[in-house]
Amino acid sequence: MKTEFKFNLVILMMAALFAVSCQDDVAVRNTNDLSRETFFQNIAQIEASANAAYAQLQNAGLYQRFGYILPDAFSDESISRADPNFVTAFLFALTPSLEQSSLTWNNCYNGIGACNFVIEGEEVMRSNLDNSDFTEADVEDAVGQAYFLRGLYYYFLVKRYGGVPLLLESQDNITPEPRATVDRVYQSIISDLNTAVGLLYPKGSTENGRATRGAALGLLGKVYLHREMYPEAQSTFAQITDYTLLPLEDYDDNFNDSGEYNDESMFEVSFNGDSIEADLWSQTGIGVSEVTFHAQEYTAWGNLFPSDKLIDEFEEGDPRLQSAILQDGDLFGPNDDLVWSEGTRWHKFSQLYDNPAVVQNGSTNARILRYADVILMQAEVEHELGNDPGAIEFLNQIRARVEMPLYGTPEMDAAGFPVDTPDGVFNAIVHERMVELCGEQVRFDDLVRWDLDDQEISSSLDIQGNTRNYNPEIHRLIPIPQVEIDANLAISESDQNFGY
Repeated sequence: MKTEFKFNLVILMMAALFAVSCQDDVAVRNTNDLSRETFFQNIAQIEASANAAYAQLQNAGLYQRFGYILPDAFSDESISRADPNFVTAFLFALTPSLEQSSLTWNNCYNGIGACNFVIEGEEVMRSNLDNSDFTEADVEDAVGQAYFLRGLYYYFLVKRYGGVPLLLESQDNITPEPRATVDRVYQSIISDLNTAVGLLYPKGSTENGRATRGAALGLLGKVYLHREMYPEAQSTFAQITDYTLLPLEDYDDNFNDSGEYNDESMFEVSFNGDSIEADLWSQTGIGVSEVTFHAQEYTAWGNLFPSDKLIDEFEEGDPRLQSAILQDGDLFGPNDDLVWSEGTRWHKFSQLYDNPAVVQNGSTNARILRYADVILMQAEVEHELGNDPGAIEFLNQIRARVEMPLYGTPEMDAAGFPVDTPDGVFNAIVHERMVELCGEQVRFDDLVRWDLDDQEISSSLDIQGNTRNYNPEIHRLIPIPQVEIDANLAISESDQNFGY
């Protein structure tokens, strides 16, 4: 029986949880009675409140663990071993009571609460302008970051759960909120990102790790693409400047420690390997939590390893294969003179580019959006708008960077990728996104967008050679957490996603 409404999260006064997420350490306060009316007195407080909005990205429901585990395990580009955190998702066996179902929900709503604190503090910040050490530009940037992050958190939520409660204001007395429709959630995301575009600094004008105008444009364009709003996506992507594809010799900088915040990077979740919490596997966002387990789980332990299907997708001689995946006999390491002999493993986001061994408690930033993804999305948009020559031009930017044959040449025609028909162009887009962006948490969402998820995932097998029981009517979404249904008076069992 429900006796009170309580999200399994805290949405009030999230600026009290000042885990530092950007480069500079900021003095922190941890108080339960933090008030917007008495806060925002100086630039340190503004920066600390913005940092709190980033902190949840580093936690277990997002890029410390399940932010990469869930989308990668759902896809056809990986195979899971026996670890329950991976195999449960890989076999689409999530239930409402599992932490895999609840942690993303919790972290996103905690982050949304922190964003709301900053957004609602704008008036107080402006009222303090004349007697403070910050400027109007500082206020706009902090508020812009909060709008960007709120849009990002809701984007994570709507992709995984469908319609969710839409909390756009802090509440002194929390009232039940029903699930909003998917359309309504996306409307809110688009509104937040458009606001962020108008407020944020361009790349290079703020410290590394903070959202920029380019990041907001890139994410907004991606949302438009997912919503099949192709003209809007086209015009949004066209506004992106200040980013370039790295040359082939620097390509690994997209995935290693030493190349973080490079010219191709549009938004990253920051990690430095530090934590003051005793239990690194149960980070809460309170204190410094800058550890990701991506490298040890993927590369050292091989809990999720690349599928043969993915490896076979790479053309002969494609340098991206070894940048993404290590196989026995491959050379690796800072001098490329070590021989890999641990079986097939992910290379991306390990420390093996710069170190001879996988480092536990990793510090490699999670790349959420990079310019190569934008270029490939532009190719898709042009294809959907009937401009296949334009689509091919964008595809060939990606090909030229890695010095591979270009689409439209006899060599690519012979390789099985002719682009003289719309279907051929689409197949080239599917191929290029798979090899360029593998292991970057985009494949599953791509397959759903293209309505290819049933075809591609239903035919993929587990490590014993069994099918994975994928049902697109059910498994495009994960279950609403049971704790939310139990606690939220506005949500009942009948609101649970179909099949759970």
